Amino acid sequence: MAGTEEVLARSEGLGSVTVCGCGTISLHVGGVTLRLEPTAFIQLDTMVQDAIETLRTRALELEEGPSQVLSLMTH
Repeated sequence: MAGTEEVLARSEGLGSVTVCGCGTISLHVGGVTLRLEPTAFIQLDTMVQDAIETLRTRALELEEGPSQVLSLMTH
């Protein structure tokens, strides 16, 4: 499989994920390509999932409104 590249996933208008014969995983987004070892790719997935969870939590907090009265004073 050396010298070949397999598409693992593709998102129209965003990019793709490929793996080459040596096992390097490439994340292609727009004009940027990240080449990662499989372990680093898994760590990237974990980091992105953590970021998504943080954004969801923040969105829910914004929907609920502030939990305390905010000061009208600024510095």
